[in-house]
Amino acid sequence: MIVDAHVHPVFAGTPIHPGLDQLSQAYYGRDASQLSLDEFVKELDRAKVDKTVLLTVAWKNQPVRQRNEATAELVKLHADRFVGFGSFDPNAAEGAVTEVEYVIEELGLSGVKIIAQNVEVFYNDPRFYPVYEKIQALGVPVIFHTGPSFLHTRTKFWSANALEDIALDFPRMKMILAHLGMQSYMDIHSLLVRHQNVYADLSFWPLNPRYRHLVPWSLLEETVPRKLLLGSDFPVGQSPAEAIDAVGELPISEGCKRLILGENAAGLLNL
Repeated sequence: MIVDAHVHPVFAGTPIHPGLDQLSQAYYGRDASQLSLDEFVKELDRAKVDKTVLLTVAWKNQPVRQRNEATAELVKLHADRFVGFGSFDPNAAEGAVTEVEYVIEELGLSGVKIIAQNVEVFYNDPRFYPVYEKIQALGVPVIFHTGPSFLHTRTKFWSANALEDIALDFPRMKMILAHLGMQSYMDIHSLLVRHQNVYADLSFWPLNPRYRHLVPWSLLEETVPRKLLLGSDFPVGQSPAEAIDAVGELPISEGCKRLILGENAAGLLNL
């Protein structure tokens, strides 16, 4: 099984945030590519991707309900291929807890995604904690953005230290750290080694042809081979096929590649 654990449901005909193109230009030297939904499904067929995780993104003081519902509708259209994650704004206080309940119990989505820089709240801020309690009680995973975010957001809102607080305070909550921390990959490696409930996806930065030689792949294989997930970060980073090809070129064993390409995600997400 091949699982792309990090895709944004931004297809041709839907609004694209200007920051997506800026990031794609800065790190990949190209505009974020937009395919229609049908074209994207054909891309998944060509790449032999079995399951794709669609991630909703929330912004500070902006309505997120419609975004969550749009992701749920996409999952319904291709229930055999798509897995949906919702999002929330911790600035909404009790409304954030209500939104997570709605996302999982009413919409039937499979997890939650959050970007600290987008909502301008540190991951270990008390405003997040009631939501973490609810996520842990629901038994679903949460994906945390790690590393820099959109070019005009403040990187200070995320840190490995804050994520360690969460790993310790919510040991039954499955945490997926997106992008392997980007330039902070060794900080994320430390969390992966020390916390049983922490995983990471390799989307955007680690598999970028400009940077992947910097990542200590042999160390990851030796220490945390069952904690790494494939991610393309479409449409900002790579296409699913490009991300799969990048994993194929990594200096690791074929067995470890199979774990990354889907076996780890299948177990974590109960696919």
